[in-house]
Order: sequence, then structure tokens, then C-alpha cells
Amino acid sequence: MSEPSRLDAPAGPPLVYIVDDDTGMRETVIEILGLSGIGAEGFGSGAAVQAALGSTQAGPASTRPDLVVVDQRLPDTTGIVLATNLKTVDPDLSVILLTGYASADSAIAAVGLVDDYLTKPVPPDDLVRRVKAGVDRTRLRRENRYLVTRLQEMNSSLEATVAERTRELQAAHLRALEEQAAREHLQVQAERERLENRLHQSQRLESLGLLAGGVAHDFNNLLSVILNCAAFVAEATTDNEPVQADVAEIRKAAKQAAQLTRQLLIFGRRDRVQLEALDLGAVVADVQSLLARSIGEHIKLIVHPPAGLPPVRGDRSQIETVLVNLAINARDAMPDGGTLTIDSDVALLDGGQEGLFPPVPPGSYVALSVTDTGVGMSPDVVMRIFEPFFTTKPQGHGTGLGLATVHGIVAAAGGGLSVQSELGAGTTIRAFFPAADQTAVAEAAPPPTMDVSSRGETLLVVEDEPAVLQLVVRMLRRNGYCVIPAATGTRALALAAESDFDMLLTDVVMPEMSGLELAERVSRLRPAASVLFMSGYSPDLFGDKRALAEGIMLLQKPFTERALLEAIRAAMAAPREVSKIGPSRP
Repeated sequence: MSEPSRLDAPAGPPLVYIVDDDTGMRETVIEILGLSGIGAEGFGSGAAVQAALGSTQAGPASTRPDLVVVDQRLPDTTGIVLATNLKTVDPDLSVILLTGYASADSAIAAVGLVDDYLTKPVPPDDLVRRVKAGVDRTRLRRENRYLVTRLQEMNSSLEATVAERTRELQAAHLRALEEQAAREHLQVQAERERLENRLHQSQRLESLGLLAGGVAHDFNNLLSVILNCAAFVAEATTDNEPVQADVAEIRKAAKQAAQLTRQLLIFGRRDRVQLEALDLGAVVADVQSLLARSIGEHIKLIVHPPAGLPPVRGDRSQIETVLVNLAINARDAMPDGGTLTIDSDVALLDGGQEGLFPPVPPGSYVALSVTDTGVGMSPDVVMRIFEPFFTTKPQGHGTGLGLATVHGIVAAAGGGLSVQSELGAGTTIRAFFPAADQTAVAEAAPPPTMDVSSRGETLLVVEDEPAVLQLVVRMLRRNGYCVIPAATGTRALALAAESDFDMLLTDVVMPEMSGLELAERVSRLRPAASVLFMSGYSPDLFGDKRALAEGIMLLQKPFTERALLEAIRAAMAAPREVSKIGPSRP
């Protein structure tokens, strides 16, 4: 057993032993402690640290460690066994157990054998704080032991009393430490459960988004065929009013279905967005009259015009969609009438706010608030309102995509949503949009009508969906284009090697070879050929969204014949940019 430390000796800088067989973890902890002025030495096994501790016992107190941080899993022992051995050599030495495999059993086993219990990963600030507490604990114990020894030397008659009092103090101190450790463990457990719940919610929404995006892609292929074949029928039956009426209904239903698939893509963050600096107050003012008509006369609409708000980064049409969907949701929560209030203000978020869907980084945001005096929601409903197809309305009275679309739009803009609701007391939904640095831009004027007539060009068309391929070929040939069709990337490469053509028109997602890879390989064979992509997904498939602004052309499904012809002429006139999206090579 070591000799008591002298009170009149300078305390000196703290010394901590780090025992972990993971060299990277060991060095990281040493570096973190060093930045806080705490000296540390590392050991890779229990035997090594026991040898080092034994060699310090006969030397001056300044060479002895003030704390040992031990990993639970070591190559030659466990952290709990090692803690027992170390305290046998130096009973006053504090030991912190560090483990990446937290469990109630290990925590219970550690009580009374170690002084503290940490679970990897440990935040640096928390690690430093707990280490400093452990150092103080060791030094306090050594001071207590020294005082006891001195008092025994000064008056042996008081030895029994002093020893008893010391035991009482030590027992009380140990109880306090155990209680503190138990409280801190419960706090850590509660925080971990909170973070896990947020993670599970985020993962659930992400999984639903992936599913929604895939479903929307398949539907967009079908809708391309339905919309354009309906147009062909309408063109061929101009003198048959009953058929024309039926075709009009088909086209109307298909357009409504296209809007639903767009909402699915928005929720999955797979719809094309054009972020720009916008005046949120101006956007609200533009749709105020539409909102008033949408919610009905039984609901009072109050809009507080914002003053001095910074511009926000967002897509104008999508922010309008957010306003309309939130207003419709609020209207449905007030079947007997009420008040709907729209506010805007600046919010400075530190990144630690709870209840944001999804969480956002620290920064300046402009908050758009929509408040109703309706029936409110329970906490269970609030946790699910942004899931697609989730609705509390009766069957047939809602798609369940309104708030899911809102979530997708706000998340795509880099923002988050908060919900405050109580049954019988109404609901407030706040959408936080990142504040923009630049000045808000005015709404652009519509582009002039484009000449879409063919110049007799030849197009290599690649589409793995037979119905879509047949449709595109038909539309192109009837507008004067020569067409070389291919159902796979492999077939397209073979045709590209033996045929002359002016443009490659290809789907993006195909089973054998993606459209991106095909375009990159075709560009080597026919560098002068233009490229136009088409997809039921979004431009996100290109990876970096900025690529779209650099000349890569994408036609979004479902498209009309006019949209196809305009996209072809635009791509023909655009500079070649395929090299920017081809697969990277070493």
C-alpha cells in the first residue's frame, strides 16, 4: 500500500492513465485531455498498467497517477477486474470504467468497484469534466488519508475516534459518489433514449421517402403513356363529342395522378427544386386571396404582414404549396369554423432544439407559422403527421400526402418543422427556412414561345420500358425526326458504334447500364452528339445538384409531346456537358 501524500507538497498537474487496447481511441483521449491541461499516459493491457502503477508506489507522490480510465474489454482482463487490482495497490486511486457495450448488468456490476461509468462515444466536454472530478476525488481521498495518519501520530488516544469518523466520511462520500453516478447514468440513459427515438423517426421518414420515390418513378412512366395516348385519341376523334368528353376526363385524372406522384417525390426529396432568395412576405401576400377562397367563409383568415424579414432560400412554387397545404390542413381541423393565423418572424436556432422534423444546423432562419383554433392533436398523432398516407380523416376524405409534402419541401430547402398541438386547443405548425445572404429576386417572366419544329435530325432513343419507348418513338417520328430505338444500354452502344445520329435521348435508371454511364460512353464514340436525359426520378440522381445548372438537360416524366419537343430543341442548342456527369476514373 502506498504512503500517505504530504499536504505541504505542491499538488502539481494531474496525471491520468488511459488503458485501452485500441491505439486510436487511446491517443484520442490523451489528446483531448492534453488540450485541457491534463497529463496522460497510455497503456494497451492490464498487465502494463499494473506494472507501471506498482513502480510508482515507492517513489514520490508526484509520480503517482491521480486517475485511471480503463476500457471494459482488454486483451488480458476486464475493466472491472483491473479496477479491483489497481485499488488493491492504491486504494485512493479513482477508476473510471469506459465501455462501448453499455448494459444494465455491466453498470450494476461496476457499482462499488469503479468510481464512474462512461459509455462510448463520450463527448469531449463530458469526458474532461468526469476526469477532473475523478482527479479531485483521488486527491481528496489522499488528503483524507494523510490527515488521518497525522492525527494518529499527534495523539494516539484519539486514534479510534478519528478512524471511526474517517470511515463515516468515506462511507458518506462513497454513497454520494454512488448516488451521483446513478443519477448521471439515468440522465445519460434518458438522453440516449431521446436521441434514439429521434433517429428512429428520421430513419422511418427516410425509408418511407425512398419507397415513395420508387413508386412515383413507376407511376410517372405509366402516366407518360396515359397522358400522351389520350392526346392521340383526342386528336384522332375531334368530331366525336362523347369520345372527346371521355378523353378529357382521362387526361384530367392523369394530371391529378401526376400531381400526386409529384407530392410523393417532394416527400422523398426527389423532386427538382430551384432554390433562390425569396421575400417570404411577398410569397404570402401573393397567395393570400387563394388561401381565403380555399378555407371557406366559415373560417377567419388573419395574416400579419412581416416587416424587415431577411430573404429565405427556397423554391417559390413549393413554398406556395407549403402555405396552401398548411392552410387546408388547418381548415380541416376546424369543421365548425374558427380562426387561421399566419405569422412570420426571424428565429436564431442553436441546433439543439427538440421536436424539429428534421433537425437543422445552427443559424438564422425565417419561421412561417400557421395557427388554427381547431380540434388539436394527441402526441401520438403529432409524431406521425409527416408520414405519407397517414391521415386522421375518414376514408375517402384525404390522401395523407399534404403534410408529407410540406415536410419534403421544407427539408429540401434545408429547413425544419415544429408542431405545437393540444387536444381541444388548436395547433401551430412552424416552418423554418434558412435565411439567405443575397437579396430576394423578383418572379421571372415566362419565357417566349419556342420553335419546336424538327430540322431533320436523327435521335438515338434508349428506354427500358417498352410502352414509354414506343410512345416516344411515335411522337418523334410524327414530328419529323428520324429515330433509332434501343431498349437497353448495351444495344444502344452497339447502335451508336454503327450509326450516325445528332442526339442521345436516354432514360436515367435502367437495369443493365444507367443512362449516365451510357451517355459518358456514347460521348467517346460520338462527341458531337447532344444528350437529353429523361426520368421519373429527380435531378438528385446526378449527385451534385449544381450539375443541372452547368448544362446537363433532364426531361421530367410524365411529359407531354410539346414538353418533349421543347426539351430536344433546348438540348440541341446547349453546350455539351456529358463529361461532367460521367463515372469518375482514377
